[in-house]
This record gives sequence, structure tokens and C-alpha cells, in this order.
Amino acid sequence: MHSRQLILLSTILGAALSTTVACSNDGPVAPATSALYFPPVDGASWETVSPRAAGLDSTALHAALDWAGAQESFGVVVLWRGRLVAERYWQGWNPTTRGPLFSAGKTITSALVTQMVAEGRLSLDASVSSILGAGWSRATAGEASVTVRHLMSMASGLDDSLRTVVAPGATFYYNNPAYYQLFAVLEQVSGLSVPNLAAARIFTPIGMTRALAFANTDTGEPGYIFASSARDFARFGLLLQAAGRWNGIAVLTDSAALSQSRRYSGTSNQSYGWLWWLNGGVSHRTPGSYLLPTNPGPLIPSAPSDLVAALGLDDKKLYLVPSRELVIVRLGDRAPISGGASPEAGSGFDDEFWQRLSAAFLP
Repeated sequence: MHSRQLILLSTILGAALSTTVACSNDGPVAPATSALYFPPVDGASWETVSPRAAGLDSTALHAALDWAGAQESFGVVVLWRGRLVAERYWQGWNPTTRGPLFSAGKTITSALVTQMVAEGRLSLDASVSSILGAGWSRATAGEASVTVRHLMSMASGLDDSLRTVVAPGATFYYNNPAYYQLFAVLEQVSGLSVPNLAAARIFTPIGMTRALAFANTDTGEPGYIFASSARDFARFGLLLQAAGRWNGIAVLTDSAALSQSRRYSGTSNQSYGWLWWLNGGVSHRTPGSYLLPTNPGPLIPSAPSDLVAALGLDDKKLYLVPSRELVIVRLGDRAPISGGASPEAGSGFDDEFWQRLSAAFLP
């Protein structure tokens, strides 16, 4: 693990990772039902369901989890219709341990932006300059043409120095310094700090008691990184699965914009939405230079085509599979299968993990 990540983890976790917790079954086992279940916002109980009721072969599912544990995973949570199908922890983690989400947390930013749109505080087609003022980038020309939508779809036309390279709107370029401008946008339109905004609009209403945002300037720009427990990140996935509602209460109130965030955004990357990765495209692009080639085929060939994902540095994962009604979280360190680099998005872990999970699908 990199020294920067060690510092982040030691700060966030506040304790050494030293013990192993196996599957957690701390709630009543539910019968198969079509209704979504929402765990209480003020307690640790969580209803469980058997793998078979969730359409999964138990032996194959646990083999996939065993493999994930051998790949430097610290916590894996599998939900079906909101109920715990499986939950595993390694290296001292437990249901309350939290760690940084890195770029997987971009999906929380996406949800906050769409909520500001729902509240009438923000337009996706507003120029960033109209909110932050001129000079927020280092572009000598074209800055005023960059919109919030461009930042959300990684199509600002700016490079990592925030200088114009191409016209905004069409060319995908995974640009963290440009993405970090969304934090300033959120704070300007809401009047709240990002940590307080996230707590008020998402974390508190759905019981994400271990989630937070902490200041970070690793990109050279001021911004935030979100941190969460595996369970709390699964709560966020369940909120999205339920179109922004939690146990009948609208938390994220513009379901149309929320749904659109997980669809192709119209850039040169058919596998990217508004800060979400998509598996249904005929091609995909990965983080890196504008000049990198477009790769044929889906992002994760072994996964269902309707999978959408939050993907972050060192194999932080949140997978949503609507056709299977699954929410799956994997937190931990970089998986050895991913190689020597620290992947910001798709990695060797994804396809290998989904080969094993797909083998668990019952007809």
C-alpha cells in the first residue's frame, strides 16, 4: 500500500486491522419477497435472506467471497432486495469499520448534484463560471463554455492542469482536478460545506452513521474524499436501487435525473454516465490520456450487461445489478490480480470476481 493511503487509512480507521470476522447474521431470516427491505436508520439490525431465495447458489457464492478475501478485500457485502445475502470481513474489519472510497465516492457527489438540481438550486447546463466566477480554471479561452454537465460526464475539454485541450462536451477524459470543481459548485449553491451537505441530504436520512467526507488536495485542487463502512456504502447502493426513496420517503427527490446519472452521457466513452461506470456499452475507455484508444466490448465482460458501478482507487467497488436486484460492495486494498498499478476504475479484480459471482446465478 502506498504511504499516502496508509496515512489516510490510519486516520480514518483509528485502529489496527488485526482480527477476522466471518459472515454476519444479526437479523431474522426473511422469506423470499418482492418488496424492498430497508434496514433501520438507528440500529445495527439487518434482515437476512438465504442465497437460494436470492437466486444464488450458496457454494459458488461463498467460493467467490473466499477468492475476494484472498485478494486483499477487507469487507464484502451482498444485498438482494435490501436484505443481507452474505457479509464477510478480513484483516480486523467489522460492520462499523470505515475506509476511504476514493473515486468510488464520485457517485455520492453525483447524487448530491442531482439533488441540487431537484431542489432548483442548480442547472446541469449552467456554466461553471456562472457559479464560481471567471478564473476557476487555467484556460486562456473556452472556460465559460464548460458546464456542470461537462464536469459530471468527464468531458470538460480540460487537461489535468485545467487548460483547454479540446472543445467541451464530446471527448471523455477522466480528470480529477476538473471533477474537484464540483465540490465548490455544491458548496456555492447549497450554502453548506460538502461534509454537512452529504450528511443532511444522504447520510443521516438513510442511517449511514459511519460515512463522512474529509478534505483532500491530492489533485492539486481543494476537494473531498468520502469514507464509509461497507454496510453504509451498501445503504447508498440500496437508496439508488430504490430510485432515491428510503422506506417510502423521498430522500433524493428527482428520480429522473438520478436515473439519468446511470445512463450513457453522450461522450466518447459509451461506458460512462454522470460519474458512474456502465457495463452495457459496445466499447469503453479507461482513465488516462485523450490519446488512449477506445477498447471494444463492455467494461466487465463477465458481469451482467445492466451492471452499473462506482469504482475507485485500489479496487473500491459498488456494483448495482438491476436485473438481479443485487447491491454488492467490496472495500479493501488493491487486489493482487489487478497488478502493480493502483487502478482508479476498472481492473483485473472486476472481471475475475464477476466470473465467480456469475457462476453462482441460478436459472
